[in-house]
Amino acid sequence: MIKGLYTAASGMLAAKTQSEVIADNVANLRTPGYKVEVSSNKAFPELLMSRIRTENEGIGPTPDRTIIGAMGTGVVVDEITRMNYPGALQSTERPTDLAITSEGYFVVQTPNGERLTRNGQFQLDALGILQTPDGYPVLGQGGVIGPLSKDFTVDSYGVIRDNGEYVDQLRLVQAELNDLIREGQSLFNPQGPVQEFNGDGGIRQGFIESSNVDLTGQMVKMITVMRAYEANQKVIQTQDATLEKAVNEIGRLV
Repeated sequence: MIKGLYTAASGMLAAKTQSEVIADNVANLRTPGYKVEVSSNKAFPELLMSRIRTENEGIGPTPDRTIIGAMGTGVVVDEITRMNYPGALQSTERPTDLAITSEGYFVVQTPNGERLTRNGQFQLDALGILQTPDGYPVLGQGGVIGPLSKDFTVDSYGVIRDNGEYVDQLRLVQAELNDLIREGQSLFNPQGPVQEFNGDGGIRQGFIESSNVDLTGQMVKMITVMRAYEANQKVIQTQDATLEKAVNEIGRLV
């Protein structure tokens, strides 16, 4: 019975973690380039239940065991997976907005080093440097991009021209999805090697990549998770009431 309390409690903790992942997805519904995350559970090892029969029951001089069956011992969140399929393109008609329609990431310079992002909602600072809304410079093949005028253009391969003159080419890289640690809403810290990527003709100026979060799907998952949480909560309440009777009533009769 005590094992049942721990089993139900582990289910509640897993549901809590799942609800936090879903809430994070919904909060980033309008974050350009955001990739939806999905949590998966794994079961604890099952216990094989058995009953010991003694020689007093006429079975024999040595104890014997009767197999009753397996008992689950709860679940835990195994991993959180990022779904890397692209979001829909959204036209903004702003020249500083860039979208990657194929694989790859933009590279930006932060105080903690280079970071990767799919969020191409950029802007020009007072000096004409292309940067993120947080003020991190976007990197090209030659380093920080700029100064630029408001009339600069970017072709499908990331080549930047200002008033018809070549300025630089966007630096795009590829990395293994499992090697990327998320920082904030849309930055990723690569933990493994990155490879230079030529863009493959997939850069669109005046567009941003929308989040790939499906709001309806996330709401359905949230309802499922909340029902699982409530079911485990009721199990705990039921077992608590049973334990109370066992201690206060059965113990009194003995």
